Amino acid sequence: MIERRHALAAYDGPRSHVADASLCLVERYVEGAWLVVSHPTDEAMPMCVSALLALAQHEPAVGWACSSASALVATMAPGRLLTLTTSAQEASLLSARLDVNHVIECRGQRVWLRFSGPEARAFLDRQLGIDLTGGDFGFGRFALTRLGLIDVAIHVDRDDVFNILVARSFSVALARQMALRAQAEGRSIAIDPPTG
Repeated sequence: MIERRHALAAYDGPRSHVADASLCLVERYVEGAWLVVSHPTDEAMPMCVSALLALAQHEPAVGWACSSASALVATMAPGRLLTLTTSAQEASLLSARLDVNHVIECRGQRVWLRFSGPEARAFLDRQLGIDLTGGDFGFGRFALTRLGLIDVAIHVDRDDVFNILVARSFSVALARQMALRAQAEGRSIAIDPPTG
């Protein structure tokens, strides 16, 4: 069984209270995460995960994701669908319905962070290797990129709300890096306890 300890529990960097910060970074506890893979001989993805979670009738195109309050389904590359949920009920449903021949369970590998605030887009635009302010990276977009030296996946959930997926072993370093960069700009980031 995976240890039920939140990845950011070990964070010891700069902190702010939500009321004092214009930016907020929250860890979302992941109940289930899977990489659904289609084989080269498959004509299509083996199952519509987005439909199972009532997010959409079809899987998102490459570079896009669909999300709800508890789930994220992103197409990372042709035939590669990353699915995460904070809901135990959705995790149970997907565990029972996903074809084990097309799935890699990865709950212990990824941390789901939610970054928000009125300055979130502008702050991330200065940190990431993609243009967030040019208008091409709006609601629903998903990309693999880097924040500093750390590989991340980024999803635009709403205008000033971003989902950041990072390898579990780099989550504390990412939070520390973001807090220090914000501090260098005269801003602060509230690092909140994990939410479900």
